[in-house]
Amino acid sequence: MKTREQLNLENYQQAVKFAGNFTEPFKQEYLAEAESRYQFDQNTTEPWQNKRKFSPLVASLVVLLITVLSGLLYWQSGRYALVQKGEQMHQAFQVKLEMEDKTQKNDRYIESLQNRLRENPNDGDLWYELGQAYALNNEFNSALISYQNAQVVLGEKAAILGAMATADYYDKGQKLSEQAKAWLDKALSLDSKESSSLLLLASDAFLHNDYEQAIGYWRRVLDGDNDAINRRAIIQSIEMAKQMRQK
Repeated sequence: MKTREQLNLENYQQAVKFAGNFTEPFKQEYLAEAESRYQFDQNTTEPWQNKRKFSPLVASLVVLLITVLSGLLYWQSGRYALVQKGEQMHQAFQVKLEMEDKTQKNDRYIESLQNRLRENPNDGDLWYELGQAYALNNEFNSALISYQNAQVVLGEKAAILGAMATADYYDKGQKLSEQAKAWLDKALSLDSKESSSLLLLASDAFLHNDYEQAIGYWRRVLDGDNDAINRRAIIQSIEMAKQMRQK
């Protein structure tokens, strides 16, 4: 069975290929969105992966949402024209069915975690995992609450602070609030190599076309000692940022 990181990468690569259907500048907007959301999925996966294995039931939900729904949004708004529109619509319908099935599985997984937490509300790892599951459902406010509960039980951890900042960032429409900035500052003061915080900062810099800064953050992640990170994906992100920087 493929790992969650392999599935994330494959779906991200499909999104990059799919971007070829767009014309400029919409192609760059689509790529930026796909990159940003791919990094979010990495943020919620990597910090604790060595400690716990996340359920395969929710492996590729977020990136799948990016690949399909972002494309449908652009199509519905008339921002690009596909030569074989009928074929693309059929493919989108098939993927939508698969996506709905994955969403239902993730909902069941959330319910399972909730039941386990009712039996043991002081399990900080379960609270963190519940936050991950909510994040993959795009329920970022619920994810933030779960991460905060994990922090109450486990104490102030750099990885939890990074996850809280990430959930807050996406809950506010990919905007860094003052609270999120404070959490990131605290996380990096506790651990200057904390990968989820650096990945979030890199993603935000990329989204705002600050490719040089994004590259710098990604290189700091590569310089860290987190064996759980997908180094290949980060290197690919750096190469993409370099290409965008030259345009």
